[in-house]
Amino acid sequence: MNINPNINVQSFGRAFTTQEKESYTRLLKDSKSELGIQDTSAIIFDFNVPSPIGKNTAIGSSWSDNMHFFIQFLKDMTGITSIQMQPEGEIARGNTSAYSGTNYALGRHIIDLDKLTQKKYGSLLTQEYVKSLDDNYWGDKNQREYRTDYSYVLGTDDNNGIQEKALFLAYENFKKGIIEKKPEILNLEKDFNEYKKDNSFWLEKEVLFNVLAKQYRTNDFNKWSDLDKNLYSSKCSNKEREDRIREIKETYPNEIDFEMFVQFIADKEQKESRRYLNSQNIKLYGDCLIGFSPSEIWANKDCFRENLYYGGPDPNCSETNNIQTWGLNALDYTKLGECTDDGDLSKLKEVGRCLYDKYTIFFKRYDGLRMDAAWQFVTPFIYQAINGTYEEVKMPQIDFTIFNIMKAAAKNVLKDKFDEQNPDNIMLELVGISAGKSREMTLNKYPHLYTTAYAEYDETPKKFFEKGYQNGKFYTGVGCHDNDSLNNLARDSHKRKLHLDGMQRDYNLNMADLKFKSEEYSKMSDEERKQEDFRTAKFAEIYTSAKQFFTLPDMFGMSERINISGKYSENNWTVRIPTDYERFYFSQLSNGFGLNIPKVFSVAMRMKEGAKNEQLIEKCQEAAEILRQKGPMTEEDANKWQAEGKLTNKFEYVA
Repeated sequence: MNINPNINVQSFGRAFTTQEKESYTRLLKDSKSELGIQDTSAIIFDFNVPSPIGKNTAIGSSWSDNMHFFIQFLKDMTGITSIQMQPEGEIARGNTSAYSGTNYALGRHIIDLDKLTQKKYGSLLTQEYVKSLDDNYWGDKNQREYRTDYSYVLGTDDNNGIQEKALFLAYENFKKGIIEKKPEILNLEKDFNEYKKDNSFWLEKEVLFNVLAKQYRTNDFNKWSDLDKNLYSSKCSNKEREDRIREIKETYPNEIDFEMFVQFIADKEQKESRRYLNSQNIKLYGDCLIGFSPSEIWANKDCFRENLYYGGPDPNCSETNNIQTWGLNALDYTKLGECTDDGDLSKLKEVGRCLYDKYTIFFKRYDGLRMDAAWQFVTPFIYQAINGTYEEVKMPQIDFTIFNIMKAAAKNVLKDKFDEQNPDNIMLELVGISAGKSREMTLNKYPHLYTTAYAEYDETPKKFFEKGYQNGKFYTGVGCHDNDSLNNLARDSHKRKLHLDGMQRDYNLNMADLKFKSEEYSKMSDEERKQEDFRTAKFAEIYTSAKQFFTLPDMFGMSERINISGKYSENNWTVRIPTDYERFYFSQLSNGFGLNIPKVFSVAMRMKEGAKNEQLIEKCQEAAEILRQKGPMTEEDANKWQAEGKLTNKFEYVA
């Protein structure tokens, strides 16, 4: 596997000193005000998150204390005010896509094991044990810095991974601590019992599914006995269900308790992480799946249509009859019921109730919701699969019912934090051939999400205003998890020209504004400078609108993409930011890769009408040149250079 070819650990990036960072923070604040920026969001998958040095377990976790340091770094360097956290549900071995996971259950693979060494978690694991998981890693440790190793984390069909083994050890220590009446464990037990009570409406079903799946050695419940596969359907009588559930509980009491314990720990860490982010004035948005996991379908079997699936029209999928075959079981919308704009839930049927429960869970965990493939709620694209052939099944258009269900859940959970007149807690992904009607219905009501990676189709942010969008009612990003990296986009000379032509037309982009004065920039080849200029312009373009987002690989100037949509690749859902992320980031900037925010702000101010503060633009350019030059690669090193008189320049900005 080729690791990012842009990484050159021998190069030097010029980090700011602590004193310079204070000036830089003021500069970011004034620049954002000048540009009218309302929210900047980082798109983060847990596997993107760097591990702490010495405790790299081959996967990241947004619930870790290391995430706190990392987020502070992102905030310091880019001024983010929110995070779009991608799906955090359970995933299966062999299908590591976060978009194939659960809605209710949180992923055990992203539980931060290091936190379990802390007293508030009962010291369930030791520091030595967690460090041993790093020391005993069997693969290429350099590759592990940039790629998640799911085989190490999740294991194989024959062997559990390190995560399951560690969590079972923590569970054994939890039970032992209860017997020994350790105060911190008894406090944890009290919280555990409250958690089970509060989440009983979904937790028991999820746990019973996991226990049965292990006994059958498959999560395809259609291969189970008739009784077990229909346990929660109308085909099973109440007595049969009660008797079978009692039998399972009596047969597998420890397995059931362990599965509940895992979910309790995940929930505790997730809530703690959200509280920290909110304390730093960072909102946390969760990515809500359009589909449901096998366990959730099994637990709500009567809510789904037999052999019908969500998908999308796509002329590039000729091998599947021009259909993107998502393989996600489709809800039976005849059982949706009604929900009016005022949030009256009394007329909901079983599918509507299922959706309401799903959204309620999300708003309890997150400050807002990013709805994946939201157009499916207006113009659902459903297909059937029979003997390897695929055919669209025509479905009637749906009105606002599902959006009203979503809004009702937000109001009931978030209370006064939900502004019905300006419902920014709900953002919608509305892209693709079938999304036109849903865009029209929700225009300027809920924020929409767009990427400028498709700007060759004449979709610059400025065009959105011409389509009737109000500023602040849409988010723009260069790309999302399904797009190629900005680095690779920049290498396509044909697309470069199309994108730059659009920006020059819509923003009067001056190519001279993209240049750097640094020696490092001047030594590059003409093609390298063109690619860097293009990357700068594409970042600047999204900052001409009030709300924007970026992926971590693009921020850090990496060529690896997060996912190739519709294609299997062993590298999908694996890209990570390395443990030494500060040094890596400044090294990338010195090579002309990554998000150099002051440079991007200076160009965006030139592109944006009404933002012509020359003094601010000049200070942004000055800061950008410092980040582009060689020098100390960390704040600590920069402070030492300053003390030793080795810095050749100093950045100062007084608002």
